[in-house]
Amino acid sequence: MSLPDSLIKRLFYILCLSGCLPLTAQNDVDSLRYILDNYKSVDTVRVNLLNQLGYEYWIVDPIQSDGYGNQALTLSQRLSFKPGEAFAYRVIGVAHWTRGNYELGLIALLKSLNLYKELGDQLGEANCNLNIGLIYSDQTNYDRALDYFMEAISLFEPLNRSDRIATSYNKVGELLTFQKNYTQAYDYLIRALSIHQSNGFDYGISESNNRLGQLFIRQGEFDRGLVYLFNSLEISERINDQEGIARDYENIGNAYLHKKNYTEAEKYLSKGEEKAKEFGSKRWLRDIYQDFKFLSVLRGSLQDALRYSDLYMTMKDSLFNEQMANRIAELERQNEIAVKEKELEAIKQERQLLEEKDDLNNTLNIVLGVSILLLAISAYLVINRQRLKIRKDKDLYESKQALSKAELANSQLHQAELKQELEFKNKELTSYTINFIRKNEVMEELKVSIQSIKATVDDDTAAKLSRLGRTVDNALDVDKDWEDFKLYFENVHKDFFRNLKQQFPELGNSELKLCALLKLNLNMKETAAIMGISPESVKTARYRLRKKLNLKKENSLTDFVMSIS
Repeated sequence: MSLPDSLIKRLFYILCLSGCLPLTAQNDVDSLRYILDNYKSVDTVRVNLLNQLGYEYWIVDPIQSDGYGNQALTLSQRLSFKPGEAFAYRVIGVAHWTRGNYELGLIALLKSLNLYKELGDQLGEANCNLNIGLIYSDQTNYDRALDYFMEAISLFEPLNRSDRIATSYNKVGELLTFQKNYTQAYDYLIRALSIHQSNGFDYGISESNNRLGQLFIRQGEFDRGLVYLFNSLEISERINDQEGIARDYENIGNAYLHKKNYTEAEKYLSKGEEKAKEFGSKRWLRDIYQDFKFLSVLRGSLQDALRYSDLYMTMKDSLFNEQMANRIAELERQNEIAVKEKELEAIKQERQLLEEKDDLNNTLNIVLGVSILLLAISAYLVINRQRLKIRKDKDLYESKQALSKAELANSQLHQAELKQELEFKNKELTSYTINFIRKNEVMEELKVSIQSIKATVDDDTAAKLSRLGRTVDNALDVDKDWEDFKLYFENVHKDFFRNLKQQFPELGNSELKLCALLKLNLNMKETAAIMGISPESVKTARYRLRKKLNLKKENSLTDFVMSIS
């Protein structure tokens, strides 16, 4: 028997006021699903229920989280419910981030951020800044990530949201750890842990322990780091944080690997592999297979090392292909939306023309009636002549209308042909760029694997591997690949290099290459793969390019290059 709507609403507002208060118990997901199944109205309460379920599924099942977020988004847009739409985009964005779909996650979160700004919702705006910072951090764009984290903290502080401030401290501490600023990182993480413990927020306590464990592992204090990692694992298991459990198993296995305790390393990496498969986390499977590869090399098991290397590459390729496929699908979806909007605009204009024609015909009919009435008094010859003149004017008008319609149809056909040609060239450029990146990454991975294996084999085999390495180097002909890439690029952006050289004649070939890759909005890793250099070298090249372009610190290099037509 279904629950009465009034009772469901009261239960819902007790559980999650307006869909914005996080739930804390494991049974809350089941409670929300029960309420949703029994709630029959299609209104904003249903939107909030869907969003809250999507929020709860972030750490349990990101695919279901994405599904609930999309349902909430569709319903919010139908109801013109902006707060629900803003939260739905945030749910979708974080679900994509959890699965490693960074491009789609960023698109959704930026939409959410803009909606929260329009609504004047400072808490929603702060949460979006925090989530966007996480994506930039995973993409190793640490400066941009830190800007978003600090903006989030500045918005949380006047709201006295100590829980969200502590979560932000965890993210800043992790970022500073990546940058090897260990003293400041420790300070942020200890402050985060203290706040989360005061609030009794288990998820935050687990995260703080995990980040502290990674901090000490990076400093070589493995035993101290393992204490924190085991604390994190114990809490993750208690709150059923599936993603956190897989993460902790991988981190613990990696720590034992550094300690050369291969038995314990294999034990926890195996547990992590099982949990990551169960959870469907390709990101953690990728890292676990890489750890297994190094473990096999250290044990001298070349066959296992090759097997895990293949599994690592397969998982890495799968993640890469998913990201590229999602990116292309989103671009195609946006193109379809743009086409539909243009079709609707054309229909609207055609309807307006018909209405104007009807108005004109009505006016002509009135004039004609008055003229007939007046001319009835006059002689028959005058009336006959006037009617002939009106008929002639009408024929001339219809001829002009027909000619205008024909010209309009030809113009629309020409525009459609140009658009189709541009879409084809864009797809060619996207496809070639993906293949370019993939080829170089595979070659670089092969080089690394060859170097790793050479250290474990005899001299004769090492010599053969060296010859194989030179063959790989020959395949990495960046200049030849660049010329092919340049042809595809100039087909889409014909005047880009000419305009750039006119404004900045001092730019060299390598800087022009970097500008072209920025124009395609590629991240640092993809840019490095195409240019045949390391991500750190790309970062240095971007810094030099900013100086030559005379950009101020607050100006975005990518936005500036994208603005060049």
